[in-house]
Amino acid sequence: MEYEVPADMVFIRGIEVSCVTEIRNCHILGYGFNKDVRAFAAMVNKAMAKRQEVVETHLNFIKDKYGIEISEDLKQYANKDWKARLAKILVAMGKATDEKQARETYIKPCNTNGIRIDAREAIAGILAAGGIPVWAHPYGGYTKRDMNDEEFEKQLKILLDAGLQGIECYYSGFDEAQVKSLLKVAKEHNLFISGGSDYHGECKDIKLGTLDSYGKEVSEEELTILAELSKRQKEKPFPLIEIEEWHNPGACFWFEPVMVKDLSQNTYSLDNLRSMEEAEISISSSSFEDFLYPLFERHFDKDLPENKGRYEEWPEGRKYMTEFEWYLTDNFYTYDKMVLVLHDIELVANRLENSYEDTRLDFLREGLRHLPDYMPEYWHLDTKLSDSEADKITSANRSHIVDFYRRFVKSIREMMQAGEKAGYNRISVCGP
Repeated sequence: MEYEVPADMVFIRGIEVSCVTEIRNCHILGYGFNKDVRAFAAMVNKAMAKRQEVVETHLNFIKDKYGIEISEDLKQYANKDWKARLAKILVAMGKATDEKQARETYIKPCNTNGIRIDAREAIAGILAAGGIPVWAHPYGGYTKRDMNDEEFEKQLKILLDAGLQGIECYYSGFDEAQVKSLLKVAKEHNLFISGGSDYHGECKDIKLGTLDSYGKEVSEEELTILAELSKRQKEKPFPLIEIEEWHNPGACFWFEPVMVKDLSQNTYSLDNLRSMEEAEISISSSSFEDFLYPLFERHFDKDLPENKGRYEEWPEGRKYMTEFEWYLTDNFYTYDKMVLVLHDIELVANRLENSYEDTRLDFLREGLRHLPDYMPEYWHLDTKLSDSEADKITSANRSHIVDFYRRFVKSIREMMQAGEKAGYNRISVCGP
């Protein structure tokens, strides 16, 4: 989404997590987070797994109660429109006359409110990522599950103790008394004020931007969270070149400690590798190619037994890999080799910080010139920048690359420390 936003528009990262406490279920919003943080990613992955469990529970419910088996794997839509998709399938099967009847008959009766992550975990993950955790529509969402005062106070205490920083005072379904009550709570507990329409397109009868049920226009100034988010993004912008401290499966390079179990087998085979996934980091393939590849390629040891044993299956048979390979092949590095790579990266960072024109950086020059591709103000250019124009922009903004190098070194060193402690003796660099 960030790549599509016009230059004159402010984009704020947001997430909504379905949660539960011992009191009842709730939704926790996160605003302005750095998604690269491991604790945040772990929370999101756990929440997504819960969503898949919800889908599976519904499918089992329909099968057990009505004898209806759904052949399509709906778990892949767990964080999308799985309910709408399931309703359409049931209508197509002739089990309901329309989607509304399908939802009322087969979906709503299956209560899965308890299959959610604890709200405290969601808040902790958002805080770890530098975001603002907010309690969404506290009195109940679109389905009007109103809370009584006793439940509200107990739930509020739990969320405050966990680190809640904001509350959604303005909501499309709230009346004037509810809004005033929540504004009072925000003031008493020094919470940021947010607002949300809960607009879901055609799925709900709500107009985009509706922040209450009684027609009051809500100004930006009344939503105090906006000023805070704007301030944070100006004072500490998100890293321009990202390092995700988790496994991002899409078009990335992945780094993690590994052990090769049997050199007589293909070392690319997943069942021949023990991977320390909890220490993994991911970066985009372009980031690797632009800023790191020449340094990793320089220290690749093709005579390392693990590297000599790599092959991939091709139609014509096995193809053995001898050099650093990009395509889904583990490139193995000993810790000693990784120390050399990191030393070189630190040298490059220091030289780049001192002077962009340093001739010792010429082997990286082509990649460095791609920095404008990472900068929002240059994403929508109609014409390609010349080398001289790119050099001028990169020179003025090279601190972004220096910052990337230093964060990368820090992440890999922490990874090596964790791997060595757990008995791992190689680092795998695996490409898209």
